[in-house]
Amino acid sequence: MKLSLLTYLLGKDMELSEVLDICRHADIPGVEFRAELDHKHGVELERTAEERAAIRARCADAGVAVACVATSCRFEYPEAAKRQEDIDRAKRYVDLAADVGAPRIRVFGNAFPAEGISKTEVVENVGAALRSIAEHGATRDVDVCLEMHGDFYWWEHTLNAVRLADHPRVGIVHNCDPREMKFGPIANFYEPVKTYIRHVHMHDLENGYPYAALMAMLKRDGYSGYLSLEASASEEPRRVIAIYAELFRAWLAAL
Repeated sequence: MKLSLLTYLLGKDMELSEVLDICRHADIPGVEFRAELDHKHGVELERTAEERAAIRARCADAGVAVACVATSCRFEYPEAAKRQEDIDRAKRYVDLAADVGAPRIRVFGNAFPAEGISKTEVVENVGAALRSIAEHGATRDVDVCLEMHGDFYWWEHTLNAVRLADHPRVGIVHNCDPREMKFGPIANFYEPVKTYIRHVHMHDLENGYPYAALMAMLKRDGYSGYLSLEASASEEPRRVIAIYAELFRAWLAAL
């Protein structure tokens, strides 16, 4: 298991050089770029082929792997045209991920609309979207991973959508959602989806979620991928990142 830094909050105001410098000094081997939010790192669809190659080279030179490109693409819309827009955009992100060296992109389900479509239809539509994106991902050696986020934090919705997609390039981002703890041990949410987990999102490491227990289950099951740090914004991001990186390594060493 390896730690990566997700730029969503802690890294949103950092240039690419600063993100890589922080990862290097905190001994964090991976970075996950949050796209579509105008972050200063600049990993976006608008980058030219030359710019994408330069991003890939700069990450490689820094010894920091690109673990994931996190998108805003979501597929709960009742309108087929709106879903198709996000499917098409996600396929473009597959190309971006391949160009910068990321093996996966993150997408959402994400919520169940109050009217106009049933939960079953939403899950079916998400599954169909995942398969379409994965078929393109297979041509670029990139996975599409559905995050257990929003209403899809409930494991059954995510699992059903992934199973409906029925494609080897489809996986799950386990989101470490504190809502899981209301229903007993987090194993209740982990065990049903464990064979599909390709990526993990951690949050504030002192928020009460049993991260060490999750890491123990991941290690038991042979997970060797990234756990990405998606912590809250801070006025001292370098200090917070360094502390969290040390805590992660302490948990990992204790397994």
